[in-house]
Amino acid sequence: MSNRIVETRTVRTFGAPRRDRVQLMNLGLLGALLVAAIALPYLGASGFVVSLVSTILISATLAASVNFLAGNGGMVSLGHAGIAAASAYGAGWASREGFDPGMQALFALGMTVFVSLIYGLLSMRTSGIYFLMVTLAVGMLIYGLAFRLSSVTGGENGISGIQRPEWMASYWIYYYVVLAAFVAATALLYVVGNSPFGASLRGIRDSESRMRSLGYSVRSYKLGAFMISGSVAGLAGLLAVWHTHFVSPSSAGVDRSVHLIVMVILGGVGTLLGPLIGAAVVVLVENVLSSHVDRWPTVLGLIFILVILFARAGIAGSTRKLFRRLRARRAASPPGDSDPHPTEQHQGKDLQ
Repeated sequence: MSNRIVETRTVRTFGAPRRDRVQLMNLGLLGALLVAAIALPYLGASGFVVSLVSTILISATLAASVNFLAGNGGMVSLGHAGIAAASAYGAGWASREGFDPGMQALFALGMTVFVSLIYGLLSMRTSGIYFLMVTLAVGMLIYGLAFRLSSVTGGENGISGIQRPEWMASYWIYYYVVLAAFVAATALLYVVGNSPFGASLRGIRDSESRMRSLGYSVRSYKLGAFMISGSVAGLAGLLAVWHTHFVSPSSAGVDRSVHLIVMVILGGVGTLLGPLIGAAVVVLVENVLSSHVDRWPTVLGLIFILVILFARAGIAGSTRKLFRRLRARRAASPPGDSDPHPTEQHQGKDLQ
């Protein structure tokens, strides 16, 4: 005697699946932003505007490195400005010693790997507030060394006259280099974040003890994540020093690292466009609004408080949640015609 089981499935008769439509919308938005960014120099933008957008992209690249750690690993770093500054000082010292820009990049890479390794080795045993304090302490150490090692870093005066490669001399060509670097870094962090490595990081973020009991080397994953994040931060430091032709101890200051955290929170922790949105807000307030308002830090603080109170997921994250609610409300609303399910049909399947 056999039991007959009736399985009911809901099948959409037209249109792409909802998740695919959301991904297409996100890709379309990213494509539109990329096209607008590529066309910017051809739209009559002045050199100041192009240079300002370059600053935003460099800051967004550095913020993306912090966002990767915070979003995937739950590791909030207050020392990434020190990694970027170490990379900048490596390029600056090589420039002062007469090395060509290619060697400047190599010295910057070497300093990035060395400092990121120190950060990772010291912090991979910690988590939460202890991780934050360790990165803060190492960042302050780099800030102090930038003052003390005046024979290498130039002390308080810093290092000036750092030249980028000749083929990047024009501001608009360098803008495209910065844009390409930002897109490449964002794509790299996105791919890593959505890989099995990124899934393991999120598992460590949620429960270190469980991942350790499953046989995962938590310390190795944390060290690897910090090396990836530090490499992107070093790239941002090299781009910054080639953009401003100058590096000083202030670039390794704690306030710079705090600004990066503010950028990530404003944009939305763990979001793809969050670092870009947060960097745009902070850089525009700091470089544009400051010429009209003396107390621009107060304005930035008010913006930060408003986002914390009314958009806790950040600008990008809260916007995404808003669209999800609107789609859910639209899907739950009753249809206008007599057919209660105009877009769906039910199919039955008998299983012996």
